[in-house]
Amino acid sequence: MVNGEICSTWGWLRGPCSGPEVMELRGLLQSCQNVVLEDGTDKVGWDLDDYGCFSTSSLKDKINEVRLSHPEFRLKWNNWVPSKVGILVWRAELDRIPVMSLLAKRNVIVGSLDCSACGESEETTEHVFVSCGLAQAVWQAVSVWCKVPHIFAFGIRVFELYKFINGSKRKAKLFHAVCLVSVWCLWKARNDIVFNGMAVTVETVVGDIKALGYLWVKNRSGGASLSWEDWCRFKV
Repeated sequence: MVNGEICSTWGWLRGPCSGPEVMELRGLLQSCQNVVLEDGTDKVGWDLDDYGCFSTSSLKDKINEVRLSHPEFRLKWNNWVPSKVGILVWRAELDRIPVMSLLAKRNVIVGSLDCSACGESEETTEHVFVSCGLAQAVWQAVSVWCKVPHIFAFGIRVFELYKFINGSKRKAKLFHAVCLVSVWCLWKARNDIVFNGMAVTVETVVGDIKALGYLWVKNRSGGASLSWEDWCRFKV
């Protein structure tokens, strides 16, 4: 550095002696041409944040800006159920769970592609959680239990039905939690059939939904006074 300008006189131990090394040196010199050095303490800044500090959210926002397409769906997370439940629902909405049809597309030998619960249709994500006779019966039982209009599910986003529930925000959040737990228990039932050869009924799945839902909601919502009897009557 001479008088604030970069000097290209180098104290080489060995000068560039190959084509790639010479090209690298030229590229380095070209990059340094527009460098302006100022007096003061050196510091590192993050250009994507107004305060110059790195944050995951600023990086995420920048990535979303340059994406060719923007996601139309954003999952509503519910802290009254474990994160693993929300992650399963998120993956299901993206069609990224290992159902038979998707495994076959990845050249995984799975044998029959038929649904393990009903055997009437190919096992897809939407079929497992919505179209299967077991799933439809479970959703109807859930609607009766929660005292909401009968659930007629036509897509995987059945877990968004809480948006149409009349009542307090707490009740909507409770029903949202129930919907998420229902997705979890339907997937658990599917795995019990496939991997454990278990006989699964609507009653056992709904029983799991009530039991797990009560355990998680009671301990995560601060509802210490919520009794099992009130939960079973959905008197919330």
